[in-house]
Amino acid sequence: MRTIGKIIGYILWIGAGILMFIFWLMAMSKWLGFLGTILAFILAPGLVIFPIVFWIVEGTFPAFYFIVWGIGIVGLIIAGVSSKDE
Repeated sequence: MRTIGKIIGYILWIGAGILMFIFWLMAMSKWLGFLGTILAFILAPGLVIFPIVFWIVEGTFPAFYFIVWGIGIVGLIIAGVSSKDE
C-alpha cells in the first residue's frame, strides 16, 4: 500500500511542478516574446515573487498557480508519509 502512496504522491508532485513550469513559460513568453522563452529556461520563478508580479502585470490573481502549488505540496506529503520505514 505504501508503494501506491509513493507513486501517487510523486505523480502529483512532479505533475504540479510541470504545470507550474508551463504556467511560468507561457507568462514569460507572453510578456517578453522569444527572449522570455529563453529566460524562462534559465531563470527559476520565485514561488512568492512570480505570482505577485503576474498579478500586477496581468491584473488578475493567479489562483490556478496557488492551487497547483498546493497540489504539489500535498503530493510531497503523501510521498513522504509513504516513504517512511515500517
